[in-house]
Amino acid sequence: MSDTIEMMMSTDRRARRTRTALMDAFNQLALSHRKNIRVADIVALADVGRSTFYEHFKSAEDIHLQAMQRPFGLLADAAAGLGDEARMTGQLEHFWENRQLGRTSLMGRMHDKATRLLAAMIEERLRAEEERLAIPLRLASLQLAEAALAPIRFWVTGEVPCAADTLARAICASGRALRAALTNHASDGQATAA
Repeated sequence: MSDTIEMMMSTDRRARRTRTALMDAFNQLALSHRKNIRVADIVALADVGRSTFYEHFKSAEDIHLQAMQRPFGLLADAAAGLGDEARMTGQLEHFWENRQLGRTSLMGRMHDKATRLLAAMIEERLRAEEERLAIPLRLASLQLAEAALAPIRFWVTGEVPCAADTLARAICASGRALRAALTNHASDGQATAA
C-alpha cells in the first residue's frame, strides 16, 4: 500500500472515531436527562477540542438531529407504510423510557426540525413511488411525517395514555393507509383524466 493511501485510511479511521466519540458523548448527556446540551458539554465528555467538534457538526442542534436519525429509521418505515409493528413497539418503549428526551426532541424549537428530518427519511423510502403520488413527493413525505409524529408527541407528554404496542399498530396502519390513499388517489386521477 502506498504511504498516501495508508495515511488517508488512518485519517478516515481517526475521523470516524472522533465522530463516534462526539455522538456517544451527546447520547450519554441526552440519556442522562440533560435539557440544554451545549457544545462545551459534548467536547468535554468526548475529550476533544471545540474546533474538532465543528469539523464534524455545525452545532449542538445539528448533532442532536443526527443522533435522531437512528431511532427515526423505524418510524420512517412505519410512516411510509413499511413498518414492522414489533420493532416499532420496541422503539416506542425506548421513547417512553426516555420521554424527557422525547419531549425535547419532538417539541418546542426542535418540532419543525424533527418533522423535516423524518420527512426527508420518508422521502428516501417513497422515491420509487414519486410518479404515482397524488401530490409532490416532499409534500406527501411531510404529511406522513406529521401523521406519525403527532400521536407520539402527545403520548410522550403523558397527555394521552396508550400502550406502546397499540400506538405502534396504529402508526403502522395509518402509514399503510395514508400511503395507499396517496397512491390510489393518483391512480384514480390518472384514470379519470385518460
